[in-house]
Amino acid sequence: MTPVSRALRTLALAATFLAGGLLQAEDKKELPKFDGNLQKYWADACARCHGVNGNGRDNNGGQLPDAGFDFTDSRKANKKKDSDWVKVTLNGKDKMPAFKDRMSEADVQKMITEIVRKFAAKH
Repeated sequence: MTPVSRALRTLALAATFLAGGLLQAEDKKELPKFDGNLQKYWADACARCHGVNGNGRDNNGGQLPDAGFDFTDSRKANKKKDSDWVKVTLNGKDKMPAFKDRMSEADVQKMITEIVRKFAAKH
């Protein structure tokens, strides 16, 4: 390998690692703290993965990259107790981040009853 090709290879590897780090940082954007507005918080924090309509899809119907649970699937959603959803929301699970530092348990319960449960009720 020539010095020039070695330098190009090193530069390409460095660019790959840098891009990967930037993409990872972008994916893990800091989630906002809850400000008391359930609808706004759903749109700002939850819709990233669950979609505006709770179905894990974008506005064009495409699957979101980190699609979360489809709350519009009433058979699956209604099998879960509110306490299950509260626990997952506060502590996180799989790709779902923990919200315990952003929302109180009471706020999460309110989100479940006033937003999440209504997605399943519509279908």
